[in-house]
This record gives sequence, C-alpha cells and structure tokens, in this order.
Amino acid sequence: MSDWRTLVADRLDSLHSPRIDKCVSLADAIRRFVEPGMTLNPVSLQARPVAALHELIRQFHGRDPRFTFVSSSLSGNYLQLVGAGILEKAVISFAGEGYPTPGPSPVVARALETNSCEFEHWTMLTLSQRLLAGAQGVPFAPTRSLIGSDMATELRGQGVYEEIDDPFSPGRRQAVIRALCPDISFVHCWAADPSGNAICFPPHQENVYGALAAKRGVVLTAHHIVDAEFVRRHSHLVRIPADRVIAVCHVPYGSHPYGNYASGVPEFTPYANDYAHMREHRQAQESGERYERWLREWILDLDDHENYLAAVGQESFAELERDAAPQSWRRDLEANSEAMDALGPAGPIEEMIVQAARITAQRAREGGFETLLSGVGQAALAAWLATHSLRDDGIDVTLLAETGMVGHDPRPADPFLINYRNMPTTTQLTDVIEALGIHACGAANRCLATLGAAQVDRFGNVNSTRTKSGRFLVGSGGANDVANASAETLLVARQQARSFVEKVDFVTSPGDRVGGLVSTHGRYERREGRLVLTGVFQSAGESPQEVVEEIRALCGWSLEVAPELDWIPPASREELTLLRVFDPERFFLGRLTGN
Repeated sequence: MSDWRTLVADRLDSLHSPRIDKCVSLADAIRRFVEPGMTLNPVSLQARPVAALHELIRQFHGRDPRFTFVSSSLSGNYLQLVGAGILEKAVISFAGEGYPTPGPSPVVARALETNSCEFEHWTMLTLSQRLLAGAQGVPFAPTRSLIGSDMATELRGQGVYEEIDDPFSPGRRQAVIRALCPDISFVHCWAADPSGNAICFPPHQENVYGALAAKRGVVLTAHHIVDAEFVRRHSHLVRIPADRVIAVCHVPYGSHPYGNYASGVPEFTPYANDYAHMREHRQAQESGERYERWLREWILDLDDHENYLAAVGQESFAELERDAAPQSWRRDLEANSEAMDALGPAGPIEEMIVQAARITAQRAREGGFETLLSGVGQAALAAWLATHSLRDDGIDVTLLAETGMVGHDPRPADPFLINYRNMPTTTQLTDVIEALGIHACGAANRCLATLGAAQVDRFGNVNSTRTKSGRFLVGSGGANDVANASAETLLVARQQARSFVEKVDFVTSPGDRVGGLVSTHGRYERREGRLVLTGVFQSAGESPQEVVEEIRALCGWSLEVAPELDWIPPASREELTLLRVFDPERFFLGRLTGN
C-alpha cells in the first residue's frame, strides 16, 4: 500500500510551476508567427501593443503583405500601419485621430484616394460582440446596434449583417452579426510569466475577446516577466491564459506613446500618455513625404524596441510616470493660470457647452436618468458640467465612458476622454461590452447620452462617416450603439449650414432616440419626430428675432420655431470658470475671437 503522506509531500505540498518557456525576442516572434495575408487584431486595452506593431512595420514594410486589420479604432499609432502600406483592409468603428481632438486623418484620406486600403465600418460595441462570438465558437451574435443605419445596409451587402425573425417573439425582427476570428492577436500586458499567463489592468476597452478568438494565438509583449507565484498572487488581473499564447516578449513601455494604468500593485509604476509625442505624430500626417520621414525616424531607422526607448529617453519616461500621479493635474492647471485669469466672456462654443450641460442636468432631473454617457470633446465637457449641477441639487448620477470607465469624477486640466488621471477616480473599471452594451444600452438602462454631430438633419439622424462627395469623416465609434439603445440622446453641434442639413449624406446614427439638440445659438427639442427650435441664447444676439434669423441662415432645413420661444440667459461666471478648468488649453473650447 502506498504511503499517502509521501505522495502528498512529493506531489501536492508545493504548487506546480509551468515548465513551458515561450520567451523570445519580439523580432523572432513576428518572424516566426506572422505571415502575409493574415487577419491581425491588435487588442486595444487601456494599453496598446505599439512595440509589436512597430516591429511588424520593420519586417513587412515594402513587401505588400496585404494584412487585414481588426480593432475598434484605427487611430494614433495604428495609422502607421496604413501609412507604411502594409494593410489591405481595416475592419474598424473609428478611423482618424483622437488627440488632442477627434477628427479625420490625412493618412486615411490618402489611402482612400489611392484605393490602397479598404475600410469596413462597424460600431465600437458590435466589433467586440463579433470577437466575443468568435471566441465562444458561435456563428453569429444578436445586437441592438446598427438597425436603421446606412452601415447596416452596407454590411448586409457584404454578408456580415442580417435581420431575422425573432424565434421567441413572433413579429419582431432581430439584428445579428457574423462572428469574427482573427489569425493572430497582439496584446501588451503589465506582466506575464514565461508560459504566457498575462496580467492586464483595466479598463479593458474592447477586451481580450479577439485574443481568445485568434486561430493561431497571441503574440504577447510584457512590461515585466514574472514567475508563477507572482501571477497567482494577482490571478484576478489575468485576462489571457497561457494556452492562448504563442510567444512572450519582454518589452518595457511597449505601449508608448500610450500610457499604462495600474493601482494596488507596488511592482507596477503607471505611466501616462505621451501627449507631446502624440501631437508630433499627428502633425506629421499632413503630407505623405513628412509622414514617411516620421516613420523612418521613429520606426524604420531604429533596429528594435531598445533603440526606440533610447530615442524617447529615460527622462521622458520618468516624466510620464510623474504625469500619471493622481494629483499631477494641479501642476498643469497652474501652468495655464495666467491665460485662464485673463479670459473674458464666453465664446460661442463655450456657451453651447454650458447650455448643453444645463439641459442635460434638467433632463436627468425630469427623466430620472441615473447614468450619463458622453461622447468625446464638447459632449463630454457638457456631461461633466451637468454632474456638478446635479450634485448641487443633491442628485448623484454615474458618469460612463464607453471604453470601460464607470463612475469617474473628471479631474481638471485634461479634457481627453481616456485621461489617466480620471482612472483612479472611478468606481468601476470594465470594458466596452459592460459599460456600453449593458450600463448604457442594456435592457434596464436609464442612460442619458450626450453626443457630438458632424452632420445632423431635422429628424436627429447623425452622420459621422462620410459626405456625399466621398470625403471620409471618422466613423461611428460608439455613437450608433448609444443612439440605437440608450434611453435618450442629446446632441451638441456648432450651428452652421454644412452641419445642419435637409438630409444627412450617410446615416451613421438614427435619430429615433434623440430628445434634443444644442447648438452655438439655441436649443432644439424633439416634437412630433422633428427638431424644433424652442429657445435661443441671449449671448448670440440683441433680440430673439435677430438670433432666429441668424439660425435660419445657418440651417440647411426649413427651420421650425416654437410659438413660445425661450430667451435663455448666458453662462454664469461659475459655469464658465469650471468649464475652463477642465480644458485650460482650449482644445475643445476654441479661440475666443472667431471660434
């Protein structure tokens, strides 16, 4: 008879440590596992796999590998794949630049002009839903998004979207989207053991569903390589198990110029976004020649990531670590104090944001909305101001950001939605499917959303995809998801004829749930399915009649004016000051003269 005590001592007293070691250099990982024609998924967590994509560009530049790119956003460093000419197709929800303000990218425009890259347009939520379905092994997934949009029409024609009879509710139609499985995913994590168990800190944005769906597996880059005992101590942060990983590469700061947030793990020192580097990259996009020089300076002429780190400089990384400190906003605010002290009355954009905040707060009070989800820029600033107004009345609402931030309390000095100083203020860090798909758009949501609009018609339909001339804008992002399923939407848009049109050139987001719109001149409310002007701003003219006529001249549809028109008082000093505290560099507030 065996001695069970000996057996326990031999086999069970100590925990097993995996023996498989998948550690290789990043260059070797790309060389061994990536092949031309593959569908690649750089996973957008709050950190991005930037270093992995730099190495991809080094090895495939000039070889016409015809990759298909799958990720919720083709922005920032991801645009380098287009500029380097290695993409044949991009499956995305947003294609453009996000910092310091969202807008079209000349890199995308040049690719469309030359037909060098095809773009397939989705929403932020539906891309995550497709990847989740792929990971689960089901052929398709139901969704509340896309219905009623021109994206749905295009995607149906490509065989990846359909509307079917609901088998459980006779007479009801249900949108379904085809599952998606990339060939390889790239993930940058905080730490991994040599076998590939990956620690990733939230918010998880599009999450790791693409990595779990990848047919070949995951090429993992890690800031730290740790042992199995460290992984077990932090198993609640492990998002990718070792069995999905084909290569582990030690790549410190592998997300730069994007930051990497962490809290409660002493071994992890978070670092913030490198805004200076991001601005330089955006400026370089203005011409093809200049962008080619930028790609050579920062990627092609650098042999590897170690040389890239040296080019950035250790002092820069030390500064980014200081910038990630929760109270670092105080320094930035003081740096802009003189300019803020000298500012006078509100400009039109500021007035629009303050008035949108007032209406957002009013609708939250009247409608009992418990959550506020905002788009980026001016829509976000309106939501942030509204929360302060509601707090003054003893009303708490939960702020949502589609990327997975829940319950954040926005800090001053940085209006960028994915602001690393906001993350420590959250009550929950999650992903797109939960924040956007459930909290903002789920069955029980009580969510009021504020969204910007590049082009809007009298029915509240919004276009953020392309103009009738073919000029590409940026795509849906999460706007269509919110417009289709949140309880109510409030639009914010500068009053101009090219934006307020009789019929939008492309329906990105249907207007059925739009309750109102705020422009630089007045307030519109939805009445009998149409947007009707119900109030004008005292700041916009000498009399209501004067402002109405100016709006009429700046409106592409036949303006309807309510019989009783409100003459709305201007922004108060306190409202204006708080707004400027959030955006002291005026990225979204514009110049006071001619803004």
